Amino acid sequence: MKATQMKSMITTMMTAGLLAGALLFAGPKKADAQQFSIGVQFGTPAYGYSYTAYPDYYARRSYYDHLRVEQARRAEIERQEWLRRQAWARHEQHERWAHDRGYDRDGYRGW
Repeated sequence: MKATQMKSMITTMMTAGLLAGALLFAGPKKADAQQFSIGVQFGTPAYGYSYTAYPDYYARRSYYDHLRVEQARRAEIERQEWLRRQAWARHEQHERWAHDRGYDRDGYRGW
């Protein structure tokens, strides 16, 4: 073999290797979606070494039912108190009006 043929062959092999490496690194990445796993757990989850998670009592339906009833009860109590205050204010306003015009408690003028 002549030296020029050897150089030409080495250049061709290096070019082919360079192109193969470029295609290898430029190829698409393998999809991670081809893998899947299933986890199964029994009981409550444990956090750390000594702390265990307790069930969430506030997530129960009865808690929210109780909360709704309690809020409605308090709203009704506040409404009744407001009605009593309004009735008392109307009574006091009438008493002031009658007193300013000279009426006594029985509705007679005291002139």
